[in-house]
Amino acid sequence: MHHQIENALWQQYQQVWFRPCGALPATLCGAIISLWNPNGVKQTQAKNRRFQHLLYQAIKRRGYQMHAMWGASANLDYREFSVLILCSERTAARLAALCAQKAYYFVDSGQVWLCNTYNPQQRVELGTSFRARLTYDALPNHNHAIMSR
Repeated sequence: MHHQIENALWQQYQQVWFRPCGALPATLCGAIISLWNPNGVKQTQAKNRRFQHLLYQAIKRRGYQMHAMWGASANLDYREFSVLILCSERTAARLAALCAQKAYYFVDSGQVWLCNTYNPQQRVELGTSFRARLTYDALPNHNHAIMSR
């Protein structure tokens, strides 16, 4: 199937946890999109920060309300800086493509969907609610999402 994400990576994406960097809005309906590691390729800390800054500003200029968070593994040792963007699902796929991400999460009515950016037929509702996937644990010093030089 065209633009299908391989099963092992798709399964890994389904194990996501979210760690907000601040307060979240009372009503959640929008996309969670990583602003790091475009096209699934690990980058250095400096490259990720530059990419993050450029994308954040581009999305902000378009007038979207955003909330910073980490999309992470259960123990937070792999985490990518992400944003919850309050938008429709139709807009979510366009924004994920702008951010060069293979997939994004869409939150609606407390549920989380994992969606393939380029293939709308590849999507799955995750088994637990958005609130159940939140963590406020301390971030470890090391982050496996960053390529060391």
